[in-house]
Amino acid sequence: MTGLGRLGFAVAVAAAGRQSVLAFRPLASGIRAGSRGISSTTSLSATQFVLTYDYIPDVLEKRGPYREGHIGLAKKLIGEGKCVSGGPIGEVAMEVPTGAIFVFNDAASAELFVEQDPYVSAGIVTGHKIQEWNVVVQKED
Repeated sequence: MTGLGRLGFAVAVAAAGRQSVLAFRPLASGIRAGSRGISSTTSLSATQFVLTYDYIPDVLEKRGPYREGHIGLAKKLIGEGKCVSGGPIGEVAMEVPTGAIFVFNDAASAELFVEQDPYVSAGIVTGHKIQEWNVVVQKED
């Protein structure tokens, strides 16, 4: 067998009072989680929260006075174990980022970041969204 059948993953769609969540669940006959340095989860215990920002087009020219506070806040939350990572996003080989993405361990920390981020209060961020992310597979440490 090849492809997904060989991996032994099934797709489960669950609706628990919210929009459907797509999850992959290893089948009994599938490969063992972690057998190739990849782990798999079946519960929502691996849920993280992704914050995405949209930036103004001239972000590079206007971020200067606020950048230290923006980066400092992210580092503080990383040090507290609330933020996993973050950084600018944009088109491949971008010269100017169109936004940013941050990964948090809980929704409250993502909301706190938005509330305290100088980029938001200074108008560098034109929009944001916090989304729940059920991490299904990831590289093991």
